[in-house]
Amino acid sequence: MAGDKEERQDKEEYEIRKKAIFDSMAQRGRERILRIGYENWDPFQQPKDPRERIFSPISQQSMAMVDEFYRAAGLSKESVSLHKELFELCRGLLMEESRARAIFDLCLWLKEKGLPRTG
Repeated sequence: MAGDKEERQDKEEYEIRKKAIFDSMAQRGRERILRIGYENWDPFQQPKDPRERIFSPISQQSMAMVDEFYRAAGLSKESVSLHKELFELCRGLLMEESRARAIFDLCLWLKEKGLPRTG
């Protein structure tokens, strides 16, 4: 019983603090929160560690794939934006993201169609 009461108080305190943060935000910030859904918004969640994205096993595997592609295609890492896009595509494919899969499928389809390479 006592644990139940504490849990309700914690939840009420959480909602009061959440509403206070929301009310103190600028209109633009509130609109963004309302788009994702106020109930889905957690202002107290821990921020993601950016190093995790860079040093995770999937990211390391993606980087190795991009490096291997550069070697096989005889390309150099001239363009930072191209390198980033290739890395994101490899990472997305390894994480089974639908966006990356659609890009990959489009590339295969274009190759089947025999469209000429440019550039």
